[in-house]
Amino acid sequence: MKFRPWHGVALVVWLAACGAIFFQNYRVTEGRKTFERLTCPSCHLAGGAPSLEHVGNKYDRATIKEFITNPDAVYARKGKRPLNAGYTTMPRPKATEHEIEMLSYFLAAQQ
Repeated sequence: MKFRPWHGVALVVWLAACGAIFFQNYRVTEGRKTFERLTCPSCHLAGGAPSLEHVGNKYDRATIKEFITNPDAVYARKGKRPLNAGYTTMPRPKATEHEIEMLSYFLAAQQ
């Protein structure tokens, strides 16, 4: 088979797509690790806070990130405090900007 110029373009496109998929998987995995390291499961998986199982279907990543960084702003905008009746309000986690970014990817993937 003779190499054609479009073969190179196809290869670059394929490599870029694979890279994007792997990078997305990396962010979700790092977010899961951060979720566990910040002890989020102690509330969200133990019944003291709402399940986050389908949070990615309810909110986009920007809203999730805003909720993690400033839950009071989201409570005010949604007119609910807390957003899920029967639970306490979400405290601000002691997390870096990078950790919050990774958490938002992990939570947005929960669909």
